Amino acid sequence: MIRIAVCDDKPEELNRISYILNLYQTTNQLHMGIHDFSSGFSLLDALDSGERFDIIILDIIMPGENGMDIAREIRKNHTEIEIIFLTSSPEYAVESYEVNANNYILKPVSEDKLFMVIEKCLKHIDNECSAGLILRTGANQYTRILYSKLLYGEAMRKTVNLHLSDNTVVSSVMTFTKLVTLLESNSDFVKTHRSYIVNMNYIEHISKNEIIMMNGDRIPIPPKKYSEVSKIFFDFAFNNSFGNGGQA
Repeated sequence: MIRIAVCDDKPEELNRISYILNLYQTTNQLHMGIHDFSSGFSLLDALDSGERFDIIILDIIMPGENGMDIAREIRKNHTEIEIIFLTSSPEYAVESYEVNANNYILKPVSEDKLFMVIEKCLKHIDNECSAGLILRTGANQYTRILYSKLLYGEAMRKTVNLHLSDNTVVSSVMTFTKLVTLLESNSDFVKTHRSYIVNMNYIEHISKNEIIMMNGDRIPIPPKKYSEVSKIFFDFAFNNSFGNGGQA
C-alpha cells in the first residue's frame, strides 16, 4: 500500500486533494492510505511517533509556519520520502530543490497535474527499490548499493569509498575511473573533482570552492570545474523542481 500524507491548513484544499487522490487510486486500481494534516507540526509529530509515508504533499505557506522549514525537518531523518510542494506563488521553486522535492505545483491544483506528479513519484519509488550497483567488497563478497542511497563516491588509492545516506561507508576494490563509468550514465551523478563523483539529490549548497552535502560532508571543487559543475547542478535542480509538466 502507498501511504500519502497531505498537509494544508485549509480544509477545502485537503478535501479537494484527497478527492483527486481517491480518483487516481480508483482509476489505476491502486491501494492508497491517504492521511490529512492541518499543520506541518502535526505531520512532524506523526513521523516522530513512527508513522511511515511514501509521499508527502505539503503546502508551503501556512499560518505561523513555513512548509519549506517543515520539509527541512523531514529531510533530517527521512531522505527517502517523496515530497510534493503546493503553493500559490512560484517564488519558492528553486528553494524547493534544497529539500529534494519531487515537484512544485501551483494552486489551484488540477487533476491532470496532480495525476502526472503522483505517477512520477510512484515511478521514482519503484526505481529506487531496484536501481543500483553490485560491487565486490571483499573476497567472495558482493554488496548491492542503491543509487538512491549513495551520496558520493571517493577515490582512495586502489579502492573507492562509497558514502551512503545511513552514514555508512562501503569500500570496493576498483578504479575511480571504473566507478565514474558506472555512475555517469545516471543523470543524478556528476563528477566534481578528479577524486569525487556526487549524487546531486544530496547536495545542500554549492560554492566556488566546495559542495556541502546534506550530511555535512564537504566535497572540493577545483576552480576550473566550478562553472561546469554549477551549470549541471542548477539545470538538474530546475528540472527536478518543475518536472516535465511545467508549473501549470
